[in-house]
Amino acid sequence: MVACFVLACVLGLAIIPLARDMMKRSGHLRPNYAGRLVPASMGIPLVISATLASSAVMRFGGASGAALSAPCLLVVNAAMFAGAVDDLFGSGDSRGIAGHAAALFKKGILTTGILKAVVVLTFAALAVRMAAPALSVPVLAMNSAVVALAANFSNLLDLRPGRAAKAYMAGVAALVLTTGLPAPALVPVGLAGATLAGIRDDLAERSMLGDAGSNPLGAALGYWLVLATPLAVRVVALLVLGLVHVYAEHHSITAAIERNPLLRFLDALGRR
Repeated sequence: MVACFVLACVLGLAIIPLARDMMKRSGHLRPNYAGRLVPASMGIPLVISATLASSAVMRFGGASGAALSAPCLLVVNAAMFAGAVDDLFGSGDSRGIAGHAAALFKKGILTTGILKAVVVLTFAALAVRMAAPALSVPVLAMNSAVVALAANFSNLLDLRPGRAAKAYMAGVAALVLTTGLPAPALVPVGLAGATLAGIRDDLAERSMLGDAGSNPLGAALGYWLVLATPLAVRVVALLVLGLVHVYAEHHSITAAIERNPLLRFLDALGRR
């Protein structure tokens, strides 16, 4: 696990500047929260770094570890590709689950947000089934929903520099403390190394993760959680994530963070 973290961090330090410059040259710039044009979709080099690092470790780590880590690579990369499509082609006209659903069922418009949700949920179910083929259908559905909602929750957080990255690192730390480092943690730990390599750019507003970065981070945490925690924890996680999404349909998460002194301090920590 430590080797995966370090290797992903080193790869990230090498790949991220190259990807940032490439996106600048190609004009893949999006306005951030303050209206500054910065390279978007910088989650792509993070996922590439973590994929290369974890694949190298799996190659020498044995079949049992690969059987639980390869499905995580599948859902993380699917979330990255779906997020990149949203970054490139999303209009921003429809917001929230209700907005995307209304666009589809009332106007007949398939938004990139709906497409991303379907892709992430589908690959979450596939990954969970691959990792735990004996699960009953209800538990499989619950676990898949946790992964998909965790992916979207990370996306909801990604409205200020470094917020999603810091939340991810905090989530990784919490899972390490509560579950140790089981086999399903390999890819998320690799992503933590890559995120550490890229967080300085994110905080300094030189780039932003985009949906191509925030969604894979959440999916990785969700996968780790559903494969390494008891059923009761997963039920609570599903309820909490569901309530957060209901709240976000009607209220601003950023405003809620701003109202809490501790959360406001942590949110601003390290930012320019």
